[in-house]
Amino acid sequence: MMEYYDTFPINILEQSGPIARKPIGFLAHTMKIWENQCCIVDRKINAVIKGDIVNDEMHIELEHIDYRQYILNRLIFKEISLNRDRILWSNDLIIGGHSSSKNVPSFLSLFYQLGDLCKVQFSNQTYLIEFYGSSNGYDLYKQIISNIKWKL
Repeated sequence: MMEYYDTFPINILEQSGPIARKPIGFLAHTMKIWENQCCIVDRKINAVIKGDIVNDEMHIELEHIDYRQYILNRLIFKEISLNRDRILWSNDLIIGGHSSSKNVPSFLSLFYQLGDLCKVQFSNQTYLIEFYGSSNGYDLYKQIISNIKWKL
């Protein structure tokens, strides 16, 4: 089945002008990890991916995702691009992406369908990690979690 995503004008590393940086909130229900084009993990999950903008950088936090051998739970991406079907965050894109170790992704791709974030993808030279889910309902989730923490 072919997946169709919202499209964006190509604007690599903001060469065609500034790109708005927006935080993300994503409720993931499925995770797939690929190595050498083979799927090595395909699991249903109940997880959250939060992305905050700090000093024009995307600071990512993965919650309820314990796969540190493949991906760290806290990540930072410094560069932003628009590339056809995704918003691409990267580190050192010009030199092919920088990854300090195999569990640190070089790239973060955000895929949208009708304005809803539906797939979050991390990649480097070793792994491609995909999370499927939705940004719909994230604000409600955030409110519930805040209320629970406040009552504790």
